[in-house]
Parts: sequence; C-alpha cells; structure tokens
Amino acid sequence: MKITRYILGVLVFALLISCESEEKYVSKEAIKDQILKELAVPVSKEENRVVTYTNKRSAYFQTQSHVLNSELYNWFDGWNVGQKRIFSDYQIEIDGKAFDRANADVIAYPHYLQRATEAAVEKLILFDDQDVIYVSLDHVKGKRTKLTLLGEQIKAESSDGEATYYTSSEAKDMILAVAPSHKETITKEGEANVTASGRGGFYISIADSKENAMQLIKDARVSHGEWFQLRADRMTSLVTSNTYVKTDDAHFDKALMWLTLTMDELVTHQRGYGIYAGIPWFNEYWGRDTFISMPGGTLVLGETEVAKKILLSFSEVQDTKRNSKYYGRIPNIVKMESLNYHTTDGTPRFIGQMLDYIKYSGDNELIKTIYPTVKRSVDGAIKNWVNKKGYLTHEDADTWMDARREPDHQPYSPRGSFANDIQALWYQQLNAAAYFAKVTNHKSDSERWSKLAEKMRANFNHDFFDKEHSYMADRIDHDDKPDFQFRPNQLFAMDFMTDDVAKMKLTREIWEHLVYPWGVASLSQEDPNFHPYHLAWEHYHKDAAYHNGTIWQWNNGFAMQRMIESGQPDIAFQLFENMNAQSLDMGAVGSMNENADAFPHKGETYPKLTGTYMQAWSNAEQLRVWYQYFLGIRPNAIENTLVLAPRFPSKINKIEYKEKILNAYLDGVYYTKNGIEKYIYTLDGKDVTIKFDHALFQPVDIDVKSGEKVEITREGKELTLTVFNPDGKQRELKKEHLDETLQKRQETSDEIFKGTEFCKPDMDREYECMKQTFQKQ
Repeated sequence: MKITRYILGVLVFALLISCESEEKYVSKEAIKDQILKELAVPVSKEENRVVTYTNKRSAYFQTQSHVLNSELYNWFDGWNVGQKRIFSDYQIEIDGKAFDRANADVIAYPHYLQRATEAAVEKLILFDDQDVIYVSLDHVKGKRTKLTLLGEQIKAESSDGEATYYTSSEAKDMILAVAPSHKETITKEGEANVTASGRGGFYISIADSKENAMQLIKDARVSHGEWFQLRADRMTSLVTSNTYVKTDDAHFDKALMWLTLTMDELVTHQRGYGIYAGIPWFNEYWGRDTFISMPGGTLVLGETEVAKKILLSFSEVQDTKRNSKYYGRIPNIVKMESLNYHTTDGTPRFIGQMLDYIKYSGDNELIKTIYPTVKRSVDGAIKNWVNKKGYLTHEDADTWMDARREPDHQPYSPRGSFANDIQALWYQQLNAAAYFAKVTNHKSDSERWSKLAEKMRANFNHDFFDKEHSYMADRIDHDDKPDFQFRPNQLFAMDFMTDDVAKMKLTREIWEHLVYPWGVASLSQEDPNFHPYHLAWEHYHKDAAYHNGTIWQWNNGFAMQRMIESGQPDIAFQLFENMNAQSLDMGAVGSMNENADAFPHKGETYPKLTGTYMQAWSNAEQLRVWYQYFLGIRPNAIENTLVLAPRFPSKINKIEYKEKILNAYLDGVYYTKNGIEKYIYTLDGKDVTIKFDHALFQPVDIDVKSGEKVEITREGKELTLTVFNPDGKQRELKKEHLDETLQKRQETSDEIFKGTEFCKPDMDREYECMKQTFQKQ
C-alpha cells in the first residue's frame, strides 16, 4: 500500500505525456487515485449520510448521499463560498427525466462522491484553490443532459450558447456559470449533447463577471485532469508519506486515514491561513479552535509549513491598540470581513502552539519574527487581566464554555473570574514566552515572566483544592470562592498536581463521572444543572445544555492522554476505538461531530450526534493522542531529541506506521508475541538523540544518524537496544533492566483502575431541566 511521491509522480508524468485529450484523463485518474479509492465508504439510502468537500481555500459543498432531508444542517446544503450560501443543490436530467439520486448506489471517497444508477454514473468533484465544481456524468443512457441549480437564493439570468448564467441573492456581486464539461455549446434550455462514449457532465463556476466565470470553465476543460491529480496526490501523500498506519484491523486503519483527510479539508486559506472551526456553522477561523486543532491538524501530520503560515496569519491580526482592554490578544473569530477578540484562551493557546511548532520544525528564525507578538500577548494580559496572585482573570463567557442567553447575554455556564484550564494555559504561555525572550536576548522579560508563572503555580494548588473534595475546583468565582462543579476542564490543569497517585485517582474519578462510551460530558450528571440532551427544544434552549451535560468530543483527547499517562492504555483505547467507529460508520462520512447527547433517547442504545458534523478539534484531538501518546512520538527540535514513548494497548499485536517529523521521516514497527515486545525505528533525514521511554524501564538515550535502524526488544525484565548502520552492521548495543519503582507504579495503577468503567447514564433520575417548558422561537 505504500507508494512514494516519487513513484506517483513518475506515473502521473508518463500519463500526462500520453493523455492529450480530456477523454484520456479518466484512465490517468483511475491509476492516480487508487489508494484513495481503497478508502471507499458505501452509503445506503437508509443511512443517507452527509458528505462534504472543501476546496482548501474558501468554499465547501455540503450534500447528502441520497436525499436532502437533514433538519439540523439543511440550511447550509449546497455550495458555500466565502461564508455565503450560493445555491442549495443541483438537479441532473437525462433526456428530460430527473436523475434518480434517491435510489442510487452511492460510494463516498475522500476526494469525490459517486452516485450510480442505470441511467448514468455521477461524480461530484471539487479542486484545490479553484472556484469550480465538476459534476461528471459517465455511462449516460441518453442523448442529452441538463444541470439546473436549485435554491431560494439562486436565479437563472441568461444563456448565451456557451453557458447558463445565474445570480445568487447572497453573493450579489458574483456570477455563476453552468456549462458542459465536454462540449463548448449548450442550448438555451441548458441542455448539452452526450458524447459517443456516454459522457455528459457539467462544470459550475463562480466569479465576478460572466467572462471570468466562463474562463474558469475553459480552464477546467483543459486542466481538470491535472487539478484532480494534484488534489489526489496531496491527499495520498498525507496518508502514505506524511503519515501511514497498517494494523491487522483494516477498519481501524481506514478510520484513521479518513480522519486525517477530513481534518485536512478544514485547513484552509480563506482569510490568511487557518482552520475552519467546523462545518457547516463555523466555516471561519476561531483562535481557540484553531490552536486546539493545530497539533493534530498540522504538526503530527507533517504539515509544519502550514502551521507556520497559520501562526503568521494570526499574528498579523493581533489587537495592537494599546488602549484596548484586549491589547495583545489574537482574535477569537476571524471572519471574511470582521475580527472578534472576545475570548481568553485563544491567545495562550497561540503562544503554546508557537512553541510546539518550534519543537516539531526547529524553525528558530520564526521566534525572532514573531517575538513582538509574543511580548504584546503577555504584557497586554498583565496590564488588563492579571490579578495580584498572578492569575489570568476573565469574563464569565470568555472560556471555551462560552454559551450565553439571548437577549440579555447572561452566561449559561459562568466561569469567571478565573478558571482552572485558563490558569494551566496561562502558565504554559508564560513559560513559552520566557523561553522566546531568552533565546532573543530579552533577559528581563524572561525573568519577569518566569517569576510570574511560578507565583501563579504556587497559588493554584492552595486555591483550587480543599479537604472536602477529591477533585479540583472548576473556577474561583467573583466572590473569590472556589466553585466545585465537576467538569472536564480539570483534565487540562492536572499538570499542576505533584502527587502521582492523586492524579491517577482523579483520572479514574473523571472517567467514571464524565466519560461515556461516546465521549466526554461537559458536566457530571450528579449536578443539579445537568442536561441529558443537547437538543430538547420542548424543555430548554439548546445553548442551556451546550456546556451543561452535552458531550464534547474534543475533550476525549485529554481524557485519553491522562489515562495513558496513568499507565492504562487499554482503558483509553476503548474510547479511541469507539470514536474511530463513530467517524467511519455514523454521522457525516469520515469525520467526528462537535457534540452528542449525554444520554440515548428512550428505546435507543446510542445518543444522537449533534453540533457541527465535521468539527476540527474533535478530529484533531483524536489524531494528536494517537501520534503523541499511543505511538508516543514527541519531537523536540530545540534539544535535537525525539521522545519515543509507545503505549500500545494489548489489543494491538502488530503495527507499521510512519510520521513526518523534524523535517525527516520516522518509520516504526511494533509487534508482540509470546510475551516478547519488539520495536523497530528508522529516522531518515536527520541525526538525532532518541529518548526511548518504556513504561517499565528508565528512559534510555540513543544517538542515531540518519538512516540508522534502532531495534528494541523487551523480554521479561530485560530491555535490549541495538543500533544498526544503514548497511545493516551493528554499531551499538545497550541493555537495561526493569525498574522496580516503575514496576511498583504500574502495580499501583492497576490496583487504582481495577474495574474502571465508562460513565453510565442514570435514566431513572428526574432532572430539573426536563420539567421545564420552552417555546422555540
């Protein structure tokens, strides 16, 4: 299955030479996208799943496999460009008869959607960076085809024999053109002749004039094969070169590859570079969401150059007005025509991801470029938001739990004046900023920020814990009192804890009170404000439940990370597998939702998936925890080290994998048999110190050169590490013995987590919110 970019390039080049006509591009595409075709997901008409593709710039097309009937998402059906709904759907006719999409055989691929009937085979295709949709029609049983744009916002304007032109009420300065893909003429009724080989497709374009819209179509007629190839090449490289995974479970592998590709769909350059928060509702950049998503959405996928562009793009829109209370913040929301700075956690995450980017790339030059941004971010916070204890204060709705009631804007989940997760992020921001100050010779800044970080850390363990509760306070309220609502935010602040056993016990408590088989709840069901369903309009507004019980898939990442850190990868892997299955077999094809109900409805066994159907941070956190904590790959270019701390669950007996890191390529193999564990690593492209970290042995440093192979065998109480030159000769041999302290830690962990189960919905309890009556406006 592994095909290098070089081999793919040779295939494409040869085909480009031999394929001069558009007809011959079909065979080229068939060869080029074979790997993507292996990821086919058949969709039945009973499933009728949502499928969406972006053009990696500012457009996406949302549809359903068979019939458009989603009450939750149908407002955004069709083509959306630059945050404007252009049209809602299209209708295909063959000799005057509508193409029977409702009864088609449908297959979703990562790069196109295929619907097949006896009358024709339709393919819906988008291209990178092109405002063109290709609706391919092959094997047409008829003489003429027609494509009509649909939607209350769309209106046919004219036809000139080349194309039918439309206007959209939501993009009044733009013109759409619909023209045949295979012929240069069209009737005034919009019909085109089918070719002798049975082709009868159309292009749909949008531009600022008829001439430019038509020119896009002319360009597509000439270049669509090349555009398709470039898109397929990029996507194929992501799952074969930048990353790769092969286990004995084909479903597992397929889910990971789909998550990688749908995650990448959300990484765009709509206004600068960024990551769509989620489709369909949030086709814009949110600072918070972007930097939660950046590790899993770019860094672990080998896309460090894209990560750099995102950092620079957000740096350029920082609030630099010294008299602003948001001075130094990067935006919470970046829309096409506006910026919003109303959040606290986006800026600390931006600075933290700057440091993560440096660790993955080694790009120290960017530190010099972006240091003024870093300094403003810290000094602005200190000036306007830091109290005498060193805490980063904030307004009630300025964390990720930001839902507010209309019209009075009162928060549904107040978390002021300082919340536990915000302090963890602030601590990371201060330490990262101090490092940047140090390497750019701003010594006084570095010392000042480091002292503030330690002051805040010292206060945290005193203020957020008491003797009555076994967990930490979620926030300190405006009366300076701790609020002990049991929420998942403490997952992010557990690094403040110094007692390893206490962290394990807290991890189990969080797991059994908040972690359901379908994800992490935003509030414990024991809390009187718990809402078991996200959408229960007959009882309450959805935002009342948004952060008060509703499942948030992005919190899964840290829940699994803390469980792995506690020595329990098997427990963590149960949730990981559930999320893989959810992404591949439920909801939108290949992606994870933003939310889910905490409880299944009566008579059902699984809760409804809600929120956006393609949510960046949900996908990204699933990918991050896989690469950084299950595979255990954590690079640090600052120290020229590569931590390899694999924590494979017992369910995985054999795996091959790859990741592009440190501007090099790491190949890994793991297998276990008869109690013997084998790890094999090769880093091609860089000399580095590998820090191998096994759960039962002290970490071992191994200096390796590019192309050398490291073989590690664990048999009983002995760990053997061997380094081989590229020519296969043994160069170094090390042996380590089981560490009794780590063995005792594992025994303690096994005892603490014995019998751990997912949180179980209490369906018999009467919840106050379910006694309410609400009239949806």
